[in-house]
This record gives sequence, structure tokens and C-alpha cells, in this order.
Amino acid sequence: MVLWYATRATGVVALVLLTATVVLGVAGTARFAAPGLPRVLTAGLHRNLSLLVVGFVSIHVLTTVADSYTSIGLSSVIIPFNSDYRRLWLGLGTIAFDLLIAVTLTSLLRDRLSYRTWRAVHWLAYACWPVALWHGLGTGTDSRLTWLLALDALCVAAVAAAVWWRLSLAAPGLGRTAALAGLAVGPVVTAIFAFFGPLQPGWSQRAGTPTALLGSRSSVVPPAGPSSGPSVAAASGPAVRYAGRVTRSVRAGRITITVQARTTGNRRLTIVLRGRPDGTGISMSSGTVRLGRAGRQPAEQGPVTALTGQRLTAVLDGPREQQASLTLIISGTRASGQLALRADS
Repeated sequence: MVLWYATRATGVVALVLLTATVVLGVAGTARFAAPGLPRVLTAGLHRNLSLLVVGFVSIHVLTTVADSYTSIGLSSVIIPFNSDYRRLWLGLGTIAFDLLIAVTLTSLLRDRLSYRTWRAVHWLAYACWPVALWHGLGTGTDSRLTWLLALDALCVAAVAAAVWWRLSLAAPGLGRTAALAGLAVGPVVTAIFAFFGPLQPGWSQRAGTPTALLGSRSSVVPPAGPSSGPSVAAASGPAVRYAGRVTRSVRAGRITITVQARTTGNRRLTIVLRGRPDGTGISMSSGTVRLGRAGRQPAEQGPVTALTGQRLTAVLDGPREQQASLTLIISGTRASGQLALRADS
């Protein structure tokens, strides 16, 4: 949990610092100097902010890899689109990181490179910013939070204002017209993407979150509602609803999902699923369902015999053997669904 929060926090701070770096870089190309400050100080501020960006992004990457919950390997840090977790959006983050590393290394070797080569690579910093922004929107688990959306909007507005000011100083021409058109289209396209993508229900699943991470900090399947989710009543007789909490752990590439819940009849229900991520779901190796009974009577429990999407089946041993059919819908740390029992003949 600590690593997860560290990843989110460092990612947000890195985007803000990168925005400030880009704004100062744009101002520097126009030979801007703040009143009362020599240009060497503004250039030094730009350089130091750039180093801070590298530091925060490095921490962001390390905490992401160290957090075993999403199982993102070291190769995904350098090689884009090499992870089963939100492949496209995590890949954009990898591209932004690679661009940042290229800019940092060429800056350190500036005395050994021609000015043309150094400047050509240095322009990659400007490409890094929109890629990082879309990475955060697409893969960030907090993208729907109002304060974070407002922060993203401020970053876009700051960069847009700096670029517009810089273009206003340029001589009229085809290049300036094309740049102004891009400046107008970019924020609009980003807003449309955010509205129809991360802000819509079910984005986590569409973004490529493996179903094996059921109950991750962003919703994988729609939360249960009065009529949501497949019903089990038709197959197994009258069904009861249940709701509870989810915990999960990952060890040696194996994931364990535990649901602790209560039914509408106040019976205690425990579901445990174990297996390995297979890229699009969980390859279950074992699972159990335990259903408490009234008073001090022993609970009914037994193995999960089938897991398909949101539906699972288990055989419970008790005074008589019963087949339990369940729907399991997980949203965040909450679980809900329906349970129906049928006596085996």
C-alpha cells in the first residue's frame, strides 16, 4: 500500500515539475529574463527543476517495479508496451521515461556533442510532456478525482499559454500557423479523450487492467447495483445478495484474492481464489468457498469447481452436499454479488 501511494504521489509531482521545466524551457528559447534576475539564474532554475524531474520519475519507476501487486517487470521500464498491465498507457510512460533519460544523458555529455546534436535531442523534452500527460490520464488510478483533473488542466493551460506566447513572437509563416493549429487542437483532443476514456465507467477494464487484479484500486468490473451483474437465480433457485470487503496478496507471481462478506440473511461468506495472472484473467489453481450457518453449527465449505468471468461454482460439504453458484463483482476494496444454493441429487 505504501509503495502504491508513493507511485501515485511521485507521478503527480513529476508531472507538475515537468510542466514547470517545459514552461521555463519555452521562455528560455525566447531569451526571456525575469525582472531583477539575471538570465543565468533562470537558466539555473530550469536545470535544477529538470534534475528534480529525473529524481521524482526515478522514484516513480522504482516504486512501480517494487510493488508486486501489478507485477511490472524491469524490462517494462525501458521497453515500451512490454507489460500486461495497461499495456498502451504504461508504454507511454516508458516512452516518456526513455525520452527523459536521453535528454539527461546528452545534457551531461553536452561538452562532447555538437550543439546541433545536443539541441535536436533536447527538443525531446517537449515531446516527453504530452506523452507523460496521457500516460497519467490513461493509467493513473486517480484520473477521475476532481482535484487531479483540475491540476492536469492547469498544467495544460500553463504549457499552452507559454507556447502561445512564444509563437506570438515568431515571424508569420506556414510553420507558425501549423503550430498554432496544433496548439488549439491538442487541449481539445486531450479533453475529449479524458471525457470518453478515464472519466467513463469501466475504464480500467478497457485500459487493459488484467482481470487477475480483481479488486485493484480501480474498478475492473462494474460495481454491483440493484440489477447489475449476471443473475444466478435461474440456474440455482432463489438467490440472496451479499456484500463485503476484498483483500489480495501477490507472492512469487501468484495472486490470492480473499472476499469476506455477509449475505442478506446475515450468513458469513468467505471466498478465496488463488492462481496466476494470464494477461487477460486469472488462471485459477485453487479456490474455496465457506458459508457460515446459524448458531454454532459448523460452516459449509468446499472447493471452487469453476470460474468464468464474474461467475463461479463451488461444491459445499455440510449436512448435505450442495452446489453454490455465485456472481462476484469487485470494485475497489468492495465486493458484492449473489449466492444461490442447490442440493446435489
